[in-house]
Amino acid sequence: MFASARTNILLRSLQQTPRTPVLRVATKPIQRLYTTPTGGNKPNQFTMGQGSNNKSGGSGKKGFIFGMHPFAIFASMTLLGSGYMLIVKPFFEWNAIQKEQRDKKKAEIDSASYTDEQIASFPFEKKTVVFVLGGPGSGKGTNSAKLVDDFGFVHLSAGDLLREEQKRPVSQYGELIAHYIREGLIVPHVITIGLLRNAMMDHPESDRFLIDGFPRNLEQAKAFEDTVCKAKKVLYFECPETTLLERLLDRGKTSGRSDDNIESIKKRFRTYVNDSKPVIDEFAKQGKVITISCQGTMDGVYKNTQDQMNKFFNEIGQAPKPIAETAATPSKN
Repeated sequence: MFASARTNILLRSLQQTPRTPVLRVATKPIQRLYTTPTGGNKPNQFTMGQGSNNKSGGSGKKGFIFGMHPFAIFASMTLLGSGYMLIVKPFFEWNAIQKEQRDKKKAEIDSASYTDEQIASFPFEKKTVVFVLGGPGSGKGTNSAKLVDDFGFVHLSAGDLLREEQKRPVSQYGELIAHYIREGLIVPHVITIGLLRNAMMDHPESDRFLIDGFPRNLEQAKAFEDTVCKAKKVLYFECPETTLLERLLDRGKTSGRSDDNIESIKKRFRTYVNDSKPVIDEFAKQGKVITISCQGTMDGVYKNTQDQMNKFFNEIGQAPKPIAETAATPSKN
């Protein structure tokens, strides 16, 4: 009975005991960080600019820059100005210079080419085109130069045109051409044919063209005949590989050509055998190939070449020299 009475007294005392003030003491300092002593939520020095600055309370935000120290504002503006002068402005100036250079390059490229209308109106089909083929060092260039004098040809060397294009400062194909030549590979026919076509159009007064070192594969041959004109003949200089190697190494001592070295020469031989020889075989089936042996003296080789070309022009009913040149040549009588 006494235990039950003590339990009841304890329960009543607990119910009448007020809540401990510990929480209120602990929370008051925290509340002061965010509220004013008079109530409301007007910000004080601890609010970092949050809240409202009206007396009736409410909420809002001050602008970032108005809450900054004047020195911080000055420093920020200085950094922004320096960033513009050191980074943004030079970038825009550099970009403008690059655009000017690109526009200049494009204008020079366009001025060196022909329009579609000019190409379409050029009488390619009336021209006499003779392809000059043979292994590297077979004498294509040497004999072509003599044929120019004796028969009034314009000599177009595909290799020379590619090398000139490679060196042209505004060329869009320079690096690509350099890579193909250095590796002894065949330059894409779109580039080579474009250069040959433009070179032919540079000589509208001529009806005869020797195209030296082209086509180097069947794809080039077909593309040229489909887009420019058909070749009348193929002059093929036949020469053993050992002789070609000896000639090229000797030529490399003075030529300054990047492909006149033993590694490039071997690559060019492989390319010639794999890709260029089938072109000669295909034109031979059409009865268009004139084969000239490179064995013997230079004069002997050219004499044979000259005789074959005289025979060719007689077959197609043309004078060995163009009529205009024949008329201009004074009589010996």
